[in-house]
Amino acid sequence: MTALRVPSSFAAIGLIASCLLSPTGAWAGSAGDSAAAQALFDQAKKLLKEGKAAEACPKLEESQRLDPGSGTLINLARCYEETDRLASAWNKYLEAAAAAAASGNVQREKEARARAATLRPNVSELVLEVSPAAKAVDGLEVTRDGERVGPAQWGVPIPADAGEHRIAASAPGHDAWVSVVLVKGPGGRFTATVPVLAKLGTDAAAAAEQNPALSPIEQAQPSSSDGLGTQRTFALVAGGVGLAGVVVGSIFGLKSKSDHDEAEKFCSGSQCRDARGVSAGEAAHSAGNISTIAMIVGGVGLAAGVTLWFTAPKSSSSAALSVAPGGVQLRGSF
Repeated sequence: MTALRVPSSFAAIGLIASCLLSPTGAWAGSAGDSAAAQALFDQAKKLLKEGKAAEACPKLEESQRLDPGSGTLINLARCYEETDRLASAWNKYLEAAAAAAASGNVQREKEARARAATLRPNVSELVLEVSPAAKAVDGLEVTRDGERVGPAQWGVPIPADAGEHRIAASAPGHDAWVSVVLVKGPGGRFTATVPVLAKLGTDAAAAAEQNPALSPIEQAQPSSSDGLGTQRTFALVAGGVGLAGVVVGSIFGLKSKSDHDEAEKFCSGSQCRDARGVSAGEAAHSAGNISTIAMIVGGVGLAAGVTLWFTAPKSSSSAALSVAPGGVQLRGSF
């Protein structure tokens, strides 16, 4: 009987294949993940007992990723609850209930659902509204905290953790819009409305004129590319104060001259032959003092306004100050 010799190269390939296909080779990775998951779970439980929930949550998240289980989910939900992330906690309790039901653990399922039901009234909600004009924009995409929000979610109260949430909207050929909504708890409902997006090269006021169906509130909502900015706002305020000072100073300056001319009719130098001259002289002196002070304030205000305006970052907004009988007026597009 002749023996069949197998070339050494084929033998090596066969050996590697048998190792890869053996149960030990297939499960080595999952066994390591399971051990790491257990170690993280144990450390997280220890941290929770010590009142260090903020440190425990990331370890429970990683443990769940490595080796998913309803028990880990319940502990992760408790961890979120202790760190006031109530919407996340409520969601994890529901996930734990579903996982427990799938594995046949009826007691754990009941516990998770009971905790979710107790927590639900305290969970805040965020409603994302999109204005009719914005909905009509082709290619509109809305995100919340970097995650896309589809049209099916618009106008629907969605559970949200307390804290700041970044709402953004964009569309081809339009300026992006960004807003930050502060959600408070427990159990509050907050709304963010996406306004019409301005076309590239136009400002928000022009966009609102193109869409007159918008409500005044929607038209007033700023986009990330609009607004004077803090420094230019202060510049306008300082300029307005300065201009008002110049106007007041000019008025009292004219009054001082008028009173002085009146006093000269009854006085020669510092000697007055009539009480009317004394009275007119005192009035001229008071009006002159007020004029001087107002002119100084006006000059400082105007200088500060000009400096702040021309050193501020560029903006697409325009504004103008003018003097009217009723006071100082501010006009422009912001």
